[in-house]
Amino acid sequence: MTFANHPERQFMQYLRGAGWIKARLLPASTLVESLLRKGWIEQQQQGPKNETYFRLTEKGLEAKKFPVPTGRAGLKAKK
Repeated sequence: MTFANHPERQFMQYLRGAGWIKARLLPASTLVESLLRKGWIEQQQQGPKNETYFRLTEKGLEAKKFPVPTGRAGLKAKK
């Protein structure tokens, strides 16, 4: 499992448990394309104005919950 780094976790936190969120209500970020490519968020056009919406996927929730490696575990294994 790939873990989410801090900026990715922070962006996905806005989407967690909220369902579909309008893109214009989210903080400006360059992470959207990366998160879409990884399958951690999904995009949909909705409404009469065909606005862009995003939501967190199950895969994204798993990545957000996965612990970030600190490097300390490797030090213990080498001893």
